Amino acid sequence: MTMRIHLLFVGKTGFRDLESAIGRYVDRLQHYCAVQVHLIKPEKITAGVSEDGVRGRESERMTKLAGGQGRLVVWDQSGRELDSIGLAKFMEKLIDSGISDLWMAVGGPVGVSPALLKSAHSVLSLSKMTFPHDLARLMLVEQLYRAYTIIKGEPYHK
Repeated sequence: MTMRIHLLFVGKTGFRDLESAIGRYVDRLQHYCAVQVHLIKPEKITAGVSEDGVRGRESERMTKLAGGQGRLVVWDQSGRELDSIGLAKFMEKLIDSGISDLWMAVGGPVGVSPALLKSAHSVLSLSKMTFPHDLARLMLVEQLYRAYTIIKGEPYHK
């Protein structure tokens, strides 16, 4: 059985070039496993709405969509940092354990709620630096593709 990766993103990407690049890596990743991109409706960020409220509502939508199926990995600056080989080992463990659905959540501009972090099976970080959520999406799908090429012993990773 092949693992399915579900990518949970908040809203549409604001940059056409980034969307194209994300699509390119999603297409490449589909060579190794099924990939579905799920776009969560973003909350409007206004002066009358707290960031905690925005995080909470967006995170609730992610939790509802994932529905407790499979494993949930949340990508957040507070998470554990892995290098590319470490991510490949992490993914290989999940594949070998027979996980059928892997949900990977990337928050919107204000991040994710503490409740979503607590409910995650793993919290990982792309970096201690802060990146725009659109760029984080691209970095995630590229690193997943790289992880699979490492697992398969293919020459992409240098």
